[in-house]
Amino acid sequence: MKTCAGLGLFIGLIVARAATDSSPLPFTWIDPADPTVLAIRESGERVMDRVGHTMVYEVERAVMEQGLSHAIAISHLKDLVLPRPEAGQPRITAIRHTSLILRNPANQPDQAEQAALEIINSAIHGGLDVPAILVQRLGPPNGPSEWRVYRAITTKPICLQCHGPLEELLPAVRSILNSKYPEDKAISYTAYQWRGVLRVSFEKP
Repeated sequence: MKTCAGLGLFIGLIVARAATDSSPLPFTWIDPADPTVLAIRESGERVMDRVGHTMVYEVERAVMEQGLSHAIAISHLKDLVLPRPEAGQPRITAIRHTSLILRNPANQPDQAEQAALEIINSAIHGGLDVPAILVQRLGPPNGPSEWRVYRAITTKPICLQCHGPLEELLPAVRSILNSKYPEDKAISYTAYQWRGVLRVSFEKP
């Protein structure tokens, strides 16, 4: 999967409104190279680097120490503690993972997240470069804003123990997944296949 620093064909400001929510927030795409969002973009990238490494490390440790079954229970963001606010820096308000193909229904994308997923999905299927970072502003033009930074994530080889082809999953893993996530669709992945997005939300100081 190719990546690029800019938004390619998506550079510029695109105002979109969701269609299915009864009271959706309007959202605007911002060029990540725009200097006015430099602090937000860089903060988002740092947080996503840390979260990504932490998730992989915790799963690997859980598999080694307590077995694959335990790793399933900790391989998501439900217990993630948000970093403490730093003076003069954007305040992190949420960290989320979502996808077009879900394991946990609680990770269902909202309309703004859905738009980010569709940009990446269209780029992949269109043979275009996938944007390395997406920056989005939610809220009315003159009102309070939520700023979001998105990054596409892929399946690591260790992820295939729970997300690989169904026939290759251990019986105990299949049993746990059926119990915890009866509507699970997040299987049959291959290594380094696009999995979804990691999203960090900010309030600007």
